[in-house]
Amino acid sequence: MKKLFVSMMALAAIALIPQFVSAADGEATLKGEPVDINCYMTGKSGEGHAACAKSCAEKGNPIGFLVKDGDKSELYLVVGNGKAAKDIMAPLMGKQVTAKGTVKDLDGMKVFEVSEAS
Repeated sequence: MKKLFVSMMALAAIALIPQFVSAADGEATLKGEPVDINCYMTGKSGEGHAACAKSCAEKGNPIGFLVKDGDKSELYLVVGNGKAAKDIMAPLMGKQVTAKGTVKDLDGMKVFEVSEAS
């Protein structure tokens, strides 16, 4: 129950992130870092946290895609496109990657439906 609560709080927080570097709805290629949302909410991300983030992603924790532009950033909720998000992103956690897919704004929450990433 605690994990569900933390996940729901993380998703609610994503909706509150300012829209600085947003991609417009539709097909997009974004450069950023796949992050475990639960860990990111406690300030943990980057290469030093990659092993934990990968483990959490493989367990099914929500995955985010952090896109930075200077001191501005935006976090997208990642969902898979015909494949589980964890199968696409878990091996890449903590790294800077390029991902292709579709960006959608669902009631104020930015969602990135990823089809491929490297």
